[in-house]
Amino acid sequence: MVINNQASASAKAAPALPHVSNAKAATVLMIGVVALAFSGIMVKEANFEPATNAFLRVAIGLVALLPFGWNEIRKGRKLDSYSIKMSLIAGIFLGIDFACWNFSIFFVGAGIASILLNLQVIIVPMLAWIFDKYHVPKSFIVLVPIFIVGIVMTGGVLNPMIGWEAGAAGPETAYGMRTAVLGTILGCSSGVCYSFYLYFSRKGGMKVEGAYAQPMIYTNISQLIAPVIFMIAIAPKPHYGFNLTHGTMRWVDGAWRLPTEYAADNWASLPDTALLGDKITAYNWWMIIALGVLGQAMAWTFVQYGSVVLDPTVSAGLLLLSPVTTVLITPFIQGEQNSWLQYVGVVVVLICVAYQNGLLQPLFGKKHKPDDDIEEMALEAVDRHTEENRERAAHKHDKHKNE
Repeated sequence: MVINNQASASAKAAPALPHVSNAKAATVLMIGVVALAFSGIMVKEANFEPATNAFLRVAIGLVALLPFGWNEIRKGRKLDSYSIKMSLIAGIFLGIDFACWNFSIFFVGAGIASILLNLQVIIVPMLAWIFDKYHVPKSFIVLVPIFIVGIVMTGGVLNPMIGWEAGAAGPETAYGMRTAVLGTILGCSSGVCYSFYLYFSRKGGMKVEGAYAQPMIYTNISQLIAPVIFMIAIAPKPHYGFNLTHGTMRWVDGAWRLPTEYAADNWASLPDTALLGDKITAYNWWMIIALGVLGQAMAWTFVQYGSVVLDPTVSAGLLLLSPVTTVLITPFIQGEQNSWLQYVGVVVVLICVAYQNGLLQPLFGKKHKPDDDIEEMALEAVDRHTEENRERAAHKHDKHKNE
């Protein structure tokens, strides 16, 4: 999974490390970016049922992070209770995000799903506006409808208008709905939930220098809840989603395809779809382990580490390479097919994301200013509001104690 502004969520929430050079931080961040670029690809290559995939990915990542979290605590870098609580709340939303994103990958492809995920660039400022007294600039109001049009184009919802019926996911319909529409809805739902994750993780903040693994550990713990609910609520019986024998897709003519049986018009036929995909092999297990260790534990920890040191705009620019890379390589690696209209939508979305992060101003000879980064300004408003609430709570506690 990739989101281009994870840098914003941590760049100013933790004190920069003076002994870490920009070159080292950029190198570490780029390693994380590469891992993120391949995370959607690894989701498909692992081929586990989407909710099962999310559960295994998080569980494996959690195990991989535990030694590092323990080492931080042993060195006196333990998180405070408020940050732990916020990390747990953030993880609930991130769990929904992962489950929805995995489903969207199977319906619209890893490349397109990675682009749809960027919906957070308009949701986070809205949350800050509603809850933290952030005043959105006029340019943001203009940007929102353009971004939404780009999302609709990217998801392939408008493909019938140009006579394009081929898709990366197989059948034209799934669960009684067009796969492009269903995949777009799920991808956007993923972006919305990731926005709430960014918001609450920012609320908690990283107040302990050098504590990189602990926030993700607590996040991963609560992140396991949503995949389990998805398994029980919507996955087919008798496995209730936790299927370790058969995958979701089939490898047909050099590409991953959903079985045509997924073009079912009613829920009653879903139990028969649990074992339609290819059998799970050692290769699939290697992929899910790689996804948990590299695409989960390492990727986000490295991104967090690098973004603490680098300027938020630099971090955002580097992270933007991740969805771009995924879109460019999935047609060659996994046989995904996208229309020219979808690629136009990809460009529109990426331009909006770049503008949102203040990356376009230098191209027009304008000096970048901090307030050019709309999402970062919104997140700083979250910081200020959170700090004010903490100070009021502390003052109230001291006053009560003195009485």
